[in-house]
Amino acid sequence: MSQPSGKIIARPMVARSCGHEQEFQHYEKDRFREQRLAKFRSTRCADCVAKLNAEQKQAAGIPKHEALKQLPTGTTLSLTLAAENSWTGSMSAEGITVNTVGIVGAGPQSVAGTLAQLWLEAKKPST
Repeated sequence: MSQPSGKIIARPMVARSCGHEQEFQHYEKDRFREQRLAKFRSTRCADCVAKLNAEQKQAAGIPKHEALKQLPTGTTLSLTLAAENSWTGSMSAEGITVNTVGIVGAGPQSVAGTLAQLWLEAKKPST
């Protein structure tokens, strides 16, 4: 399925999976419009992808399962499932709180691991 060419007949605002609305182009002759629209709706906007990549890059230092093992006793974890099947969470321990935004497609265990990685990174003394 390739990007169609030709005259654009409409530019409706369509919600992406991250919840942000972006312009979707309707071409005059586009036999794959429904498939393109479905894919467009199931993906995140560029800003949310960049933010998620930055979070993952920051937290990539230690595997999630190892990060979870290093959490102190009394760690508080809060997870919320949004309507579009994205998880949002926060974790607090030793006076440090970290948050993550909607992660579509990831399960609660994965979000908990990501939060543990972020918490360990935040705990490191800045150099």
